[in-house]
Amino acid sequence: MDLIRATLTLPMALAGAMAVHVLAARAIKAVAWSVSPLAVGEPQAYVYERDVWRTAEPGAMHVVAAAAGAGALFWIAGLLQSWWMVLLALLGWAGAVAFDLMSWQRVAVSANNLWFQRGWGQKVHQVAFENIRDVAIEERDERGFTLRRGLNNRICRLQVRMKDKRVVALPKTDAHTGLADVEEVANQLRQRLRHLEDRESIKRSQQRGSEAAREAAEAAPSGDAELRRALRKLRAQATAPDAPKAVKLKNES
Repeated sequence: MDLIRATLTLPMALAGAMAVHVLAARAIKAVAWSVSPLAVGEPQAYVYERDVWRTAEPGAMHVVAAAAGAGALFWIAGLLQSWWMVLLALLGWAGAVAFDLMSWQRVAVSANNLWFQRGWGQKVHQVAFENIRDVAIEERDERGFTLRRGLNNRICRLQVRMKDKRVVALPKTDAHTGLADVEEVANQLRQRLRHLEDRESIKRSQQRGSEAAREAAEAAPSGDAELRRALRKLRAQATAPDAPKAVKLKNES
């Protein structure tokens, strides 16, 4: 009977610890997005983040293993009916949530910058649009394991190529559930880059027009200057013509 109870309660303990972990981590992350956004000084338009429970990546699976370990401790505490084991299991579960937040990877795009962070409390990286050459979405099959899809997984992420030819690989996430969010961030980036290119094109056209006008003025023939001086002299004579000399008449009286 004890063996049957132990066998039945193990998956229940694991599932319960994982489910509470998911709810708690999502709630904390939602609050963190509102009180600690990535963008500074401007509102962020679109975001995406790594889905820990669906992304077939070693870092994400470590978080899942930590939550499962906390559930195993709860199971052992129930078998032994030990309060100190329950306390240990609670500490393990809290540690798993903290580990999740420490490895939280997220991306945001605002009006003028791209932002990303690898771990809550870690450095927030800021990339100005003026330094970005183009963006692309990488999507591929992944051999890692997830509880939802086993070994049949796909991951995706945003890749940013800089003008100095460096490639910035942003956090990966599950392609089945997160691809739409990644595409929204990519489309916003492409739209802003096109806007910058149009503005730079107009600026270059204006500069070329100004330079052409200046060169034309400098290359004007010298005869034009003499012609302009002659015209000014004629206009002056027309407005103040020379009066003829007076003629002295004889006095016949």
